[in-house]
Amino acid sequence: MPARYWDEFSAGDVFQTDPVVVEEANIITFAEKYDPQTFHTDPEAAKDTFYGGLIASGHQTIGMAFAQFIRLDLFAENSLGGPAMDEVRWSAPVRPGDKLETSVEVLEVRASKSRPDRGLIRLQFTTRVGDTDVAQFQTTTFLRRRPSGDDA
Repeated sequence: MPARYWDEFSAGDVFQTDPVVVEEANIITFAEKYDPQTFHTDPEAAKDTFYGGLIASGHQTIGMAFAQFIRLDLFAENSLGGPAMDEVRWSAPVRPGDKLETSVEVLEVRASKSRPDRGLIRLQFTTRVGDTDVAQFQTTTFLRRRPSGDDA
């Protein structure tokens, strides 16, 4: 998909990311650095935990979902970063071999009051494994507006 300016998004737009498979080695590597809990780092010890086996960190799950959205290149050179991530929820564990599929809905598109060259876009991410929701979160991002006189 080609990159878009802020002006080219509307509330209600929905985008599907490419699926991504969660690999055991990546779960362990991520967790050893950022979330070193036994059920994320040690497949054998994880069997004796509440989860009954190795699971991905929720932070890794939302990071993977966000990365898959960014890979759509909708924001590309027009993203100016974001001031917020809200309403993060993890509703089911993600295990090695699970295939994450994420849908992203535009909740709000709002012009900046102080910077006429940009606007804000608020997105709702919903990540699933099969028919099961595993993570939900919202992001707010600044995007460039289409420059005046730019018809491309």
